Amino acid sequence: MKIAMTSSVLALALALGGCGQKETPAPAQPAAPAPGPNLTQTPDVGKIEQVATSATGSGVTPGAAVNDALKNAIMQVNGTTVQATSVSANMFAQVNATLDVETEYGRDSAKLDSTMQGQAFAERIVAESKGVVSSFKVGKITPPAAKGGAFTVTIDAQIAKFKAPADSGKIKIVVAPLRSERSSFNIGGRAVPAAEVLGAVRQQIIDALTQTGRFTVLDRQFEDELQNELDMIGSGQTVNTDFAKMGQALSADLVWVGVVNELAYERHARQLQTSDRELVSYSGGWSVSQRMINLATRQILQSTTLRGAPPSTAPTTLGSGINQGAILKNIEIDIVKQTTAAILARTFPISVVERDGNNVVLSQGGSALVENGRYRVYLQGKEIKDPQTGQSLGNIENACCDVLINRVTPNLSYGVLENVTGKLDGVAPGALQVREAVSGAPARSAAAPADEPKAKAPAKAAAQPKKAAVAEAPAKKDDW
Repeated sequence: MKIAMTSSVLALALALGGCGQKETPAPAQPAAPAPGPNLTQTPDVGKIEQVATSATGSGVTPGAAVNDALKNAIMQVNGTTVQATSVSANMFAQVNATLDVETEYGRDSAKLDSTMQGQAFAERIVAESKGVVSSFKVGKITPPAAKGGAFTVTIDAQIAKFKAPADSGKIKIVVAPLRSERSSFNIGGRAVPAAEVLGAVRQQIIDALTQTGRFTVLDRQFEDELQNELDMIGSGQTVNTDFAKMGQALSADLVWVGVVNELAYERHARQLQTSDRELVSYSGGWSVSQRMINLATRQILQSTTLRGAPPSTAPTTLGSGINQGAILKNIEIDIVKQTTAAILARTFPISVVERDGNNVVLSQGGSALVENGRYRVYLQGKEIKDPQTGQSLGNIENACCDVLINRVTPNLSYGVLENVTGKLDGVAPGALQVREAVSGAPARSAAAPADEPKAKAPAKAAAQPKKAAVAEAPAKKDDW
């Protein structure tokens, strides 16, 4: 009895001891790294996808009925502009040839149905389509109700369709060729062909608008080259899935047109009375009238005349010339800058999209802003509407601060807010909008310490350096 009790106590102790033992914990698994930025992005040029659809066709033969049903299915997916002859003419001819031979099955509807609804026939259709049709199935087959009538066939198929890139949802704009009544422009005494200047300015405007990332800029210059590629698809030289790319050209929402009224930097010469020397100077300017037109309604959304003038050259008798190429290039840059700014101001004002203290990210880059430039920033308030028309007149604006641009990328700009006049906590993205450029030397960055020691004033003798040697001495009064 004592032995049995001892055994029981021992067993209970062992059991309790086992319960009290702790299991060795499994080694901790390392935490999965947080997903980083996508550094392998590729341009979005659209893609081919498969779309399920059903269609019905009719014809005097079973093959003609299937032909008609396939054509209808493709047109349902890709639009009525896609014609059978340009989609897969070879495929339809093969279908007709296959079933026209089997018209004898019309006397045996069960055998005809079995043939057309069989797996082998469906596989042949898919194979002959070379990618236009990825799956195919014949549903209901209705023979002619009377002699000479038409067969009716219903099919289910998956058809290749081109999915447009995401950029196609942006405002689509066409930059029309610039016009001018002048055949040439006078730049420092040299006649520059107008076509040369107008073409260069147009291309730079296209570049600038594309770099903003705000528009889908459509090409209207290389139509022949584009059509050659489409003709290659239509001829069957490419894979048949490319047929879905046909009929997908985008039309413009806006058309920009410009007319160069004036563009010159002329040489002015005057013979001096007391000598055989000439007094030479240069001056000029440019003027461009621009319009932005809504293509659908022909409504003019913007109509302005832009002007500019490069610095004049002071009169001199030394006979030095000017760099005509540099002068013309600067004029073109000024035209493009003002034109792009006017278009963006009407459609997409530049705004602050991210802010960390006084460090900000702006919604545009490219040529919209200039690195190391300073611009006025306004805080947007209540929207104002015309009481007579109900049309929005814009928002109340209050000057907020300046922004100094320290870096410009193709799509964004980075800067620092300066001269802030109020609190910006709680200001929604987009409420701070950039307007006109501020002239003058850049102010000290807000990131610099407030107690930065000032530089000591130079000695009085050094405060007024000698004037640089003048390369072009002005004429004396006695020479007039």
